[in-house]
Amino acid sequence: MKNILTVTLLLFTMLGAAYAQEEKSAAELKNEGNAAFKAKDYKTALASFEAAIDAWDEAEDMDGAMIYLAANSARKLKDNEKTLKYYAQSKELGYKEDAATYYIGTTHKTMGNMDEMEKTMLAGIEEFPNSKYVAYMNKALSTHYVKQANEFFTKGINILNTRVEGNADQWDAIKGKAKVELDQAGALADKALEYNAKNSTATTIKTKIVELLKS
Repeated sequence: MKNILTVTLLLFTMLGAAYAQEEKSAAELKNEGNAAFKAKDYKTALASFEAAIDAWDEAEDMDGAMIYLAANSARKLKDNEKTLKYYAQSKELGYKEDAATYYIGTTHKTMGNMDEMEKTMLAGIEEFPNSKYVAYMNKALSTHYVKQANEFFTKGINILNTRVEGNADQWDAIKGKAKVELDQAGALADKALEYNAKNSTATTIKTKIVELLKS
């Protein structure tokens, strides 16, 4: 009998705690999320923010700052889908649109969606020309373009390396094929320098292309 009473009390306690959790207001849940985020407990923060969103009064405007912190929490947790979702909502609410755009771009990069990354960064630069995040967007684009430039440069080098003593008479044709790849590399290196004039790799690629095509 004693054991039955103990189990019953435990069940009532658990149900009471669950009920209390359900009864928390959106504001209370948001505050819990803020505290957890400050403590770098991003898992708890995201859960609290999402609970606050679910409990939010539809008659009230959504809190953009909370949505932005939900996005930050998701990014820290490497939850890419929720990161994109909440940064997009932050933009829609007009809260830290420039930062949200940048992090949408970096999340696409993390996911390997390089076309989306490029599109997002280019749009961000145009949309927020005076933002401090433009420098980060420029750097991201420059890195993207120089990586592509290096791929074409490597292809060109590999073609040039097919020249051997036995096919010396085919050198012009080999050089012509290599030039197609090297021209692509040069154009992409130019784009990299357009967004970051200090990109030393892009500068080196352009210098090497000139040397190779002269030889």
